[in-house]
Amino acid sequence: MSPSAPPRPPGFPEHDAEMVELWEAIVPELDRAGLLTRADGPTVELALRHFLAARKAGDALQDGAVVLDDPAHGGTAKKNPAGAEMRSQSQLFLEYAKQLGMSFAARARMPAAEEAQEANPFA
Repeated sequence: MSPSAPPRPPGFPEHDAEMVELWEAIVPELDRAGLLTRADGPTVELALRHFLAARKAGDALQDGAVVLDDPAHGGTAKKNPAGAEMRSQSQLFLEYAKQLGMSFAARARMPAAEEAQEANPFA
């Protein structure tokens, strides 16, 4: 990784192969695009954690039923909680992704590198 890419933060789950694989795939790409500093490690980690949680909830929803029997309420039908978890985790991931410039819209709102380095006469 280049000098501007963040290192994995302390406590990063090195034993989690999915996390390590995502980090190794995403961080170099974001760094090549000039979207990272060395301080961004915790933000990247949280984005990846939310992405994986959304994926796991989506897998659980795909493997199970959309509607479940609820024994606590006489066996009536209820929505599979994995659907709500997937939506929640996806929304959280997208918030982090926006902060990291991981979408076209987020990058379009960012100043160009040359503009960001120009002195602001109003500052």
